[in-house]
Amino acid sequence: MAKSYPETMNQENINNEPQLEAEEGFDSRSREVYPDAVVKISRDQYSVFEIKRMAEKEPVELIVAPEFQRREVWTLEQKRELIESVLMGIPLPVVYVFENENGLKQVVDGRQRISTLISFLNNEFALTKLTMLPQFNTKKFQDLEPIYQSKIERYQIAVYVIEPPTPERVKYDIFDRVNRGGTQLNSQEMRNALYCGPATRLVRELSELQEFKDATGDGIKSKRMRDQYLIVRFLAFYLLRQKMLSFTYKSNIDDLLAESMKYMNALSDNERNALRNAFIRSMRLCFKTLGGDAFRFAVQHLNRRPINMPLFETLAYFFAMLPADRCTPDMVREKINALKIAFDNSGYFSSRVDSTKSVEFRFGKVEELVRKLTC
Repeated sequence: MAKSYPETMNQENINNEPQLEAEEGFDSRSREVYPDAVVKISRDQYSVFEIKRMAEKEPVELIVAPEFQRREVWTLEQKRELIESVLMGIPLPVVYVFENENGLKQVVDGRQRISTLISFLNNEFALTKLTMLPQFNTKKFQDLEPIYQSKIERYQIAVYVIEPPTPERVKYDIFDRVNRGGTQLNSQEMRNALYCGPATRLVRELSELQEFKDATGDGIKSKRMRDQYLIVRFLAFYLLRQKMLSFTYKSNIDDLLAESMKYMNALSDNERNALRNAFIRSMRLCFKTLGGDAFRFAVQHLNRRPINMPLFETLAYFFAMLPADRCTPDMVREKINALKIAFDNSGYFSSRVDSTKSVEFRFGKVEELVRKLTC
């Protein structure tokens, strides 16, 4: 299936889910077959007690990732029914986890089940309204007789472990397949789940900054993580163009974003703070120079045009690179407005925006402008 490269992050289509996916390029995951890919999956079995220990002990061996949750968070009734099923010995569905190169595992399917079991063992809710085992009503884990506590702790859960060196793009497809029961996740939502950690917390924090909202005219909403998607793209290209990231870009945007998230997760706090400061500085300079319509092309047919995704990441990169004390806002505004006209006429901001040629064109132009303004 051919990829679709959208022109804009169209706010007007926020309630049109099929168009949302196509227009925003969120679903740019490659669907080709991977004949040379190494897909390494092993089947393990863990007791509930062992899973709890892996998730809570230091250092953590299993990330349940509570900060990434789909909207369908379980009700208390669902949680109680799960515990009743365990007490009855009914088998639970398989849990899927990803394992990284250091042996750290992350739950990607089965999060609600695992969270519920750990929560019950921690006495965070009581059993009520049980239909099959009413004798356990009103009881928390600590109130159960030792034989039943042991039954829950020893209960075995089947776990499929996707191990390295399974390629990142294959992980996306696996994640997609095991999560098709509800609303299908877009690429950014999957990325947020797969690389949950300091990088996802940083991106979420940046999306909530007033500087970001000012620079975008508050025109990018948080639904389906569309705001975070723009920020991840900026950070990825910033790392790439500054040669901080060892990566060869060949129109492979999903691979670049995946590598960038892994890279940011491995950074020190000081290094992530440097990225945070670069982003904040960029947004402040952009708003000061161009106002809230910086990332929109000129009005067309009397219509205000939506924020353009490649324009955002390109101009955000420009302002992150521009020394603030070397040129006046008026001078920069004139140059950027002229460049935006050239960008709009180029065709690179309306189709195949993630192609190598498009990326080199737009980032090359702003890097050239930075050099002219600072020489």
